[in-house]
Amino acid sequence: MKKLLLLVNTHSGRGDIQGMIGSIIDYYNKNDFEVTVYITQRRAHATDILLKNKGVYNNVVCCGGDGTLNEVITGLMGMEKDQRPIIGYIPCGSTNDFATGLGIKTSYTEAYKLAVDGKPFPIDIGKFNDSYFSYVAAFGMFTSISYEPPQIYKNLLGYQAYVIEGIKQISKMESYNLRISYDDGIIEDEFILGIISNSNTVAGIKNLFKNDIQDGLFEVVLIKKPSNIANLSTIITALAEKKLDNPMMYHFKSRNFVFESLDNNGIKWTLDGEFGGVFTSAEIDVCPLEVTLNI
Repeated sequence: MKKLLLLVNTHSGRGDIQGMIGSIIDYYNKNDFEVTVYITQRRAHATDILLKNKGVYNNVVCCGGDGTLNEVITGLMGMEKDQRPIIGYIPCGSTNDFATGLGIKTSYTEAYKLAVDGKPFPIDIGKFNDSYFSYVAAFGMFTSISYEPPQIYKNLLGYQAYVIEGIKQISKMESYNLRISYDDGIIEDEFILGIISNSNTVAGIKNLFKNDIQDGLFEVVLIKKPSNIANLSTIITALAEKKLDNPMMYHFKSRNFVFESLDNNGIKWTLDGEFGGVFTSAEIDVCPLEVTLNI
């Protein structure tokens, strides 16, 4: 029998995946998988479990949100490539941006079947200093919305919790004076937001980017600090209309990025919707086709 590791974050989203665990195990057993189940207990628990079991499992199925999937991918990136099991993903978080971008079904019944029956699909992974991310690294306004509201608040209010937190952040707009090196040059400017992604869906906004998760490139949008209300209005309109080529933004693709604070202030980063740390400099590289998902 093939060995399958089922990692479940019962705190993701509304926590209703708990009622499906028996059906999921039953389906996998009937398809000749020997299943080991772990309910994650803390941050980075999924990563630790995988690193302690290198080469043991043929498949790993992640039940959780984008943050839980990030932990799984981080664990796999700590293995030799030939040790890495195929990932199945049952998205049950609050936004599920990664799943939406790849067209992974959010119906639990469809998702848990595709997690083992789907077509193997290798994807690019982002390396951020010594960490990894599956689809987005970001800094600046609105990027902490996904992890700042308490989970119970997000469960009760759903998408409204993100809107409320976003409105709160407008009143305390911060900017970052940065030097950004990338494949084709260097930029120096003051920014309120930066997003580096290989997904078509970011922060619940579909088709903001037009990415290929297998092309070895990440797309970046950098939003300048507005000097007046007219500039701010231009930015809001451009994002709403998904038109990223305008004077208030930089928009390009690259394999490598280096972000440096020109005034030595720490930049607070978000990786796959979770807090990623505070750094005065950060190097981001694309790791082409490093992990494989069933989709």
